[in-house]
Amino acid sequence: MIKRSLFLAVVFLAFMGLLREVSTQRPVPIKRSLKEFPTRIDGFSLTRTDRMDPKVEKILGVDEYLMGRYCRGQQCIDLYVGFFEEQQEGAMIHSPKHCMPGGGWLPVEDRIISLKTPRGEIPVNRFVLQKGEQKLLVYYWYQGRGRVVASEFKDRLYLLWDRILRRRSDGALVRLITPYQEGAEAALADFTKALLPALEQYLPS
Repeated sequence: MIKRSLFLAVVFLAFMGLLREVSTQRPVPIKRSLKEFPTRIDGFSLTRTDRMDPKVEKILGVDEYLMGRYCRGQQCIDLYVGFFEEQQEGAMIHSPKHCMPGGGWLPVEDRIISLKTPRGEIPVNRFVLQKGEQKLLVYYWYQGRGRVVASEFKDRLYLLWDRILRRRSDGALVRLITPYQEGAEAALADFTKALLPALEQYLPS
């Protein structure tokens, strides 16, 4: 009985220590402000930037973000980068799958692909939305703490791991959207390859 009580006490203390490690984390600021992000990427030029409604910003809890449209000829790509210095309940990255469909847009394709980039092969979520005859091609991934991850499940596991061992939970969601037309796939892939080295100058590794 005493041994069992002692064992339970040790387990309880270990669990409390784990909780303390998970909850005690340090905010990690972005390397450089996204306001300084390049205006030209792989021949695409920044043509406009947008801001969210302040109420939406508050709900998301994002510390810094970029919403910009990059165009090359008739091909335009909407880029979103949302960075969190630390993630916690009520202020953390959410999958675009849960918030993008709406307004008549329906998901028709959803899979993870691999792209060869100057930084090696990376996994990317490939998402297609359709509304009537119109289609949008979407790429997105989670980036932070030295990793590029497509799976939301894996991202959550790494988040817990880094909270415990590194006391960090900073991270970013990167999302690209373009009309699904001829040349869209190649354009989005090329843009992604050129985007990664730029992101490394801003997002903490």
